[in-house]
Amino acid sequence: MKRVIIYSPDFSLCYSLLAYLQNHYKLVVTTDYKLLESFNFDNKNDAVFIDHEPNNQLFLTCEKIKIKNPDIPIFLTYVYTKRTSQTESRLKSYVSEIFYKPFDLNEISLKLTEILEQSALTK
Repeated sequence: MKRVIIYSPDFSLCYSLLAYLQNHYKLVVTTDYKLLESFNFDNKNDAVFIDHEPNNQLFLTCEKIKIKNPDIPIFLTYVYTKRTSQTESRLKSYVSEIFYKPFDLNEISLKLTEILEQSALTK
């Protein structure tokens, strides 16, 4: 079973993703950003889902993840605002997919499955 790490400061969002995805993936869920940063993003992890507004801290976290595991897909979600567009453009080289809030959980599940299947074919 594929292992997906999920981070959101919003417990309700973590719970919703956990309830929606738990039958299809092995999930590690946290609301603690420091814990997210401490994970070893090795080959045991198949994807990362991050709910966080684009900023320099997030950019550095995504960079660190990709240095440890260049093939791991990173999914990002946040509320789009004009002030985040510049940082978002820097993040696009690290992020596989961006979902703007409000989003459809079914869309996330479909895209997650699609990208994980593609990544399995290229390994």
